[in-house]
Amino acid sequence: MPAYINEIFNSIQGEGPYAGMRQVFVRFEKCQLHCSYCDTPRTRDISGTCRIETKPGSGDFSSAKAPLQGEYVSDTIGKLWTNSTKHVSLTGGEPLLYADFIRTLNVEYPLYLETNSGFPDKARKIKNIIAIASCDIKLPEHDCTDNYLDLLKNEIKTISILNETAKTFVKVIIMPETTKESLSFAIEGVKSIDKNIPFILQPVTSKNLVPSSLLFDLMDFAGEKLKDVRAIPQTHKMMNLL
Repeated sequence: MPAYINEIFNSIQGEGPYAGMRQVFVRFEKCQLHCSYCDTPRTRDISGTCRIETKPGSGDFSSAKAPLQGEYVSDTIGKLWTNSTKHVSLTGGEPLLYADFIRTLNVEYPLYLETNSGFPDKARKIKNIIAIASCDIKLPEHDCTDNYLDLLKNEIKTISILNETAKTFVKVIIMPETTKESLSFAIEGVKSIDKNIPFILQPVTSKNLVPSSLLFDLMDFAGEKLKDVRAIPQTHKMMNLL
């Protein structure tokens, strides 16, 4: 079964507790959400073309017609692997839309899933082959869906499923208008699963900076109920990387 993939390349993970680690990124197309801060809006729709890096870290790309077969993607991942590379990042778009395809990948490398956590049934299909799960919880101000409470319910269920087998952490985008009230949705959800799950506050990358005072307040607020609260920006943006 083929999958619509936007690009495959080798770069440095810039988000969350694994920031700084080199990975091969497989960026899938299609997403059910429309987050206001999305930095890859081109992946929401199907383009029919996939960019493939010709040499690891070079930034030079060739193109292939999509969708792509699993054997081809697995072979491409192998060609882009290097001595310092640690994981295959399955990102998007939303990779859980392609859970059946992901099960067909024949690679010996650890799989690092980056998901908006909206599809618990699909997460259940691949939970046993995912080494690390980066799970988003959206907030009301992200304006990502017309049915926020349904999405939140699915996110918590997805995180619970992946946390059974993978090293799981939760990432929440913090905007200047984020409040303790809106963040409490995410805090209570994670607490209901395991208060030890790393809880990453990621200030939105935009011209409107998140005040440090707000970030400190939100960290302390989350820290009242969760054991591992951190603030980590998008470090790959600082290094001008993909």
